[in-house]
Parts: sequence; C-alpha cells; structure tokens
Amino acid sequence: MARLLFALPLLLCLAVGSTNAQNANSVALLGAKEPEHRVEGARRLVKDGDKKSILALLKALTTEQDGFAGREMGLTLKDLKDEDGLTQAERTITGWRKTEEMFAAYWALTGLAHGATEKGDAILKTALTKKHAKEVSLAACALEAIGESSRIELAEQVLPLLTAYAPEHDKGNVFETLSAITAARKLCPADGIDVQKPFIMALLNVLEQSQDDRIKYFAALGLSRITGKPAYLDGRWWRNWLLKGDAEEHQGKSVAAPTFFNAEAVGKRVIFAIDVSGSMEWPADMDRVRNPVTGKGAEKGPDYTGVRTKLDLAKVELLWSLEHLPEDYYFNIITYETKHKLIDESVTGLVEANSANKFKLSNAVRALKANGGTNIHGSLIRAFGVVRKGQVKDDPALDRTAMLEGADTIFFMTDGSPSWSDDSTTYGRVDPKWGSIGNGRFCEPANILADIARVNTFRKIVIHAIAIGKDADKDLMQKLAEQNHGTFIERG
Repeated sequence: MARLLFALPLLLCLAVGSTNAQNANSVALLGAKEPEHRVEGARRLVKDGDKKSILALLKALTTEQDGFAGREMGLTLKDLKDEDGLTQAERTITGWRKTEEMFAAYWALTGLAHGATEKGDAILKTALTKKHAKEVSLAACALEAIGESSRIELAEQVLPLLTAYAPEHDKGNVFETLSAITAARKLCPADGIDVQKPFIMALLNVLEQSQDDRIKYFAALGLSRITGKPAYLDGRWWRNWLLKGDAEEHQGKSVAAPTFFNAEAVGKRVIFAIDVSGSMEWPADMDRVRNPVTGKGAEKGPDYTGVRTKLDLAKVELLWSLEHLPEDYYFNIITYETKHKLIDESVTGLVEANSANKFKLSNAVRALKANGGTNIHGSLIRAFGVVRKGQVKDDPALDRTAMLEGADTIFFMTDGSPSWSDDSTTYGRVDPKWGSIGNGRFCEPANILADIARVNTFRKIVIHAIAIGKDADKDLMQKLAEQNHGTFIERG
C-alpha cells in the first residue's frame, strides 16, 4: 500500500505532463504552413475543450488569412460541449471589437451555430446586440453565422429585424442589413408557401421600405432565390403574386440600370474586369450573338459587324456599356492576363463617369491587345481593392476604405480557365488545352471560390460572371456568380 501511495503522485505528474505535451502539440499545429494541419490542430483543441485550449484556438483565428482554413477551424467549435470551454468562447468572442477580429468572430460563431448548444445559442444572441454605426460588427458576424447554420429555428433572431425595417434604417449599418437579408434567404425552407410566407413578407417589407439600391436588390434577390421568380424590384408585383399565385412576368422591373452583356449594375460604383489573355484572339462564335443583347434591340444595340475575335466582342460590349453609363456613376476597368492592372494606370481609383473619363478609357479599350495567361484570382482581388482614391494595399476583405468606398458591382469576364495566380512561383503542370499552369493555390478553381467567398463575406459586392466562348470554365463562372449574388451569362 505504501508503494502504491508513493507511486500515485508520480503517475499524476506523468499524466499531467502527457496532457500538457498533447496540448502543446495541438497549439503548434495552429502555426503550421499547411491549412489542413491548422484545422487538425483546432480539432484537437476542441476535443480537449478546456479554457486554455479554446483560447489558443480563438487567438489563432484572429490571425488566420486563409478562407478555407479559417472556416474549417471555426467549424470545429460545433463539437465544443465542455462548459468551461464555452464560457471561454463567450468571454473572448463577445469581447472582440476590432475590425481585424471580425472574421475570427464569424468563423467561430458559425461553428457555435452549427453546434446547436444552449450556451452557443446564447453567445449568438449576445453577439446580435453588439452593433456598430458603420463598420462590420459582431451583429453582422452573428447574422452571417446564423444563415450558414441552416437552422430554421434561429429565424426568430432574424425576421423581426427585417419586418421592422423602415426608411430611416437606410442610414444605419448596411453590412448588418445585408447580412440579415442573406441569412433570411438561407434559412427559408426549400418548399411550402405557408412556411415560406414569413420569410417572403419580411423581405418584401425591406424591398418596399428601403430606398437604397443595393438593399433593394438583395431583398429582391432573396425573394427570387426563395420563389424561383425573377428578382423583381417592384413590391406590387410580389404582393400581386402572393394574392393571385401568378402575375405577368414582364411587369416586375421598375428601375433601369446600366448593363454589360445584359447583366445589370447594382449600386453606382462599377468595376469591369476584362480578360485579355492570348486566347481572346481566337474566333468568336457569332451565331450566338446575332441579336444584340446589351442594347435591347437591333437599332439601339452594339454594332457587331466588325466582330471577328472574342476580344472584338468584349470591346464592342464594353464600349457600348461605357457610352451609356450615367454621369452620376463611378467606374474603372481592370484588364488581366498573366498580370493584372488598371487599363490606364494614370486613371487611378473609381472615377466619375463624365464624358472626359469615358472618352479616355474608351480609347484604351480600343487599343487592347491579347497576350499571356489567365490570372482570375489576382484580377478579382485587385477589383475588390479599387476605391475612390486609388487602391488599398491591405486585404480588401475588411479594409475600412474598401468597404465604404469600393465597388458595388464587378462585371467579371473571361474566355478561359485559371492558369496563373499571384502566389504562383513557377509552372506546376500542363493542361492539354491551355498549356502550362502555375503552381499557386489560386490556380485551382475551388481555392479561388473559397477565397473570394471570404473576401466578399461582408462586402456583398455583386459579381456578374460572363463566360465568352465554349472553352470558358463555365462551372467556375456559374459558382462565382451564384455565391456572390450575381448573374451568370454565357456568350459567344
């Protein structure tokens, strides 16, 4: 017995030492280069579940820059059941205030929302009270997390915000409003008008009350995604449809907006991102563009007579769009191949659509030549960073200036598939059609989509994706438009 009593402290020390070593190994994984290893470290810490482990995980989330890793690390919190760990999560998350902490909050709250614990739901409810006058807030993070959870019972936290929406709320935090609209759309059941009606009525109230173009668009888009009807901006059409069950399809549009390849601008700050890679010199399929699309009619549409190549087609459509861009809009054009840049680097930032600026950039469009590869990710990130006075240097996902002064709509056009990215250092493989492909992570469509989803989580920029020709990566472009609130358009 004496020997046993003597051995017990030694065994306890060994056990504690082993636990500490395991915790240290898990924490070390959070600093690994490979995203999958960081996710594994998070998973192990959540399994431990103690305050120290959860604090280490949450601190790691505040410095995580990879959209895939951050999301997956946050989702591990769905398995957190330990009361001490949840208490630490509550103390840490509800104490976050800085803009750079908001992605960590969104990822962590998304995991807690999926976990569906009483304590986790209480943390979400507290976060909803943490609002901000202009910038991304914990409330916006909680609304995004609730939408991601797909838990219909959490709609009671969202719908009252939309049902009570009034015109004066347009002056409030647009990010919170857009996150609430997006959450309602995601939470709405797939079928059954009786169950869907509270969601439809809440979104319809916002559509009718708001005078903000972007808020109205997102409300209409939410109604469209729920019902399968076009994203009509006329509240009367929706009320007539609810009353009668049908309505004239052409009566819903009420606001004329500038277009590019028939996609409509949302808001008054617009970026055109144009592919000028070598394959844009390939012939355009003119059988698919016999009738003008952008111009809405043979007499008023672009002149396709001289179109021979895909670049010709892009120029004709872009020149038409610029000509008809109202003067109270702001715009710029990004061109991309292996590299990406503003079409005229002396014209920085979003500039007024006055006659002088349109004339100057139209001449630059006419002078475009095709050459090089296809840097889709780099050009999109550049588009997110263009503001009224130049380009932001930091990550545009949460940059204050970019969020408040950046584009409302990006018209993104390509004829191909990603072949190079800013993180590429050399060529890693050969594609039978496109030749050498860069070794960067953002040459892979899935990684491009994940990172753009991260950058656009709160920005809510509308990305219209235009695929020119049969060789464009239509799957990538369809998903790019779908996840970024835009329209996918396929042209010759």
